[in-house]
Amino acid sequence: MVVAAMMATISVNAQETYDNEIAVAYGGGSNTDLVSSLGKGMFTGKQLDYWGPVSVEYFRRLANNRLGLGAVFVVGGCKWDDSNDAKSTYYTIMPAVKYNWSVKKNVSWYSKAAIGLTLLSQSIDTKSTTKDDDTGTSFNFQASFVGVEVGGALRGFAELGWGEQGIILAGLRYKF
Repeated sequence: MVVAAMMATISVNAQETYDNEIAVAYGGGSNTDLVSSLGKGMFTGKQLDYWGPVSVEYFRRLANNRLGLGAVFVVGGCKWDDSNDAKSTYYTIMPAVKYNWSVKKNVSWYSKAAIGLTLLSQSIDTKSTTKDDDTGTSFNFQASFVGVEVGGALRGFAELGWGEQGIILAGLRYKF
């Protein structure tokens, strides 16, 4: 019985302390989408069909479970209404920092900042045999002013901010 009680205590403590977290999210209104809508949509009158930003995050928790250091990977893109088959795809990698303002058992409030590079790939298939491809890189960022996560080891979360993950994003986070 003593061994069973000790194992239960260790199990409960292990569930409350998480050193790592990984998340998957979907957002709306990313920097790249907004720039694309100005460049390709507003000024040319073309209809844009966006997908993404879809992001994956990893954070390692430090400093009494309040500070997390990690990275964010984002992918997204768009197709536009044209006589050609045209699409843009972007990939972003950013080192990131996350600070938990409130660390409770089932609810946490936080802010997050990241800065990195975006690789943009554009492809336009013409009706002829030629294909027009273009690539470029640019600096990018994410500043999530407020985020909330709810749950245990598996948590749902939502963030409000500005950047490559979007103005608003939501997803699932697993802490281990």
